[in-house]
Amino acid sequence: MKELKILAVLTALVICFGGGLPAFPVDGDSLGEAVVIRGVEYASHSEYFKSDHFKNIGGRCGTPDPREFPFSDPGEGVPADCTMNSTTINTDYDPGPVFLIPVVVHVISNTSGTGNISDEMVQSQIDILNEDYEALVGTPGESGTNTAIRFVLADTDPDGWDTNGIDRVQNNSYFACAYPCVAMKSALSWDTTRYLNAYTTDGDGLLGWATFPQQTAGQAHDGVVILWSAFGRDSPASPYNQGRTATHEIGHYLGLFHPFQSGCGSASACYTTADLICDTPPDATSHFNCVPGTSCGTYPIPIENYMEYTNDTCMELFTPEQGNRMRCSTVNYRPNLYTEFNDIDIFLDGFESGDMTAWSDSIP
Repeated sequence: MKELKILAVLTALVICFGGGLPAFPVDGDSLGEAVVIRGVEYASHSEYFKSDHFKNIGGRCGTPDPREFPFSDPGEGVPADCTMNSTTINTDYDPGPVFLIPVVVHVISNTSGTGNISDEMVQSQIDILNEDYEALVGTPGESGTNTAIRFVLADTDPDGWDTNGIDRVQNNSYFACAYPCVAMKSALSWDTTRYLNAYTTDGDGLLGWATFPQQTAGQAHDGVVILWSAFGRDSPASPYNQGRTATHEIGHYLGLFHPFQSGCGSASACYTTADLICDTPPDATSHFNCVPGTSCGTYPIPIENYMEYTNDTCMELFTPEQGNRMRCSTVNYRPNLYTEFNDIDIFLDGFESGDMTAWSDSIP
């Protein structure tokens, strides 16, 4: 992981100096053409996103109801602080050292080239994840919680070869795979205990979906799937074109539920009902667009939360307890996925820090 840490240092320096790769046009953009979604034709994907069909099939997020499937215990001796039934907020999971997670993006296209997004667009999505999960100042995510979780494209593949973290696959069946695409993911995945596997496809009518760590960690189909045209900054899939689908789905991958999970829940038992979090407002149902209002009585609708269904430009934050639960899930269910990284490590030579007491007048 030495090379991974070096890449993390360079990433941190880019962030420090306000860098970031610009967004580039998506290769193979066909969003202006008619599309057929589960037997229904639309003038474009953007028209589909406005339809009742999109809402009725759960097109904003295809991640299944977390309580409809069996889940595993974290293991003997591991605290049950973030199961599928409850959350225990523990200061051990508060932000501390950065959790550095290597990502492999499987860019899948069909033989006509649709879906073949550029390397720059892939990198822009990684940038967005870090803006959102680290609440970077000067970005849309600055008002949120710094979860101290950071993402970087993998620089070494499972066999030890150098890589840019982007796996390009041209395959019509994989590109158009039917939800939940288990066979495709199982065929292409890199070691899911060591890499966050992200796949871009035509989505089968969905913007994306994910697997929960308590249910699927380490299995061959563990990971997230994102509609290719909703991946990255300024992608074509308006109003889902600012990379928040990946932010949302990786939230599930790290153990979060929708704030409207199972409805309002109980205010007196908020760690065991609804989304198992107490600092997210009770939320009766999913909400689209960017319309403020109230839910479950007088509670504000959390339109700004990354785990709601609102437009990308509305989404701005995770709450502190959501961050705590994600770090808990990572520690207990994905212990080999991340390395701990202290930002201060990049300043140990006393140069970037401005500490001139470490300098010497002597010439070596």
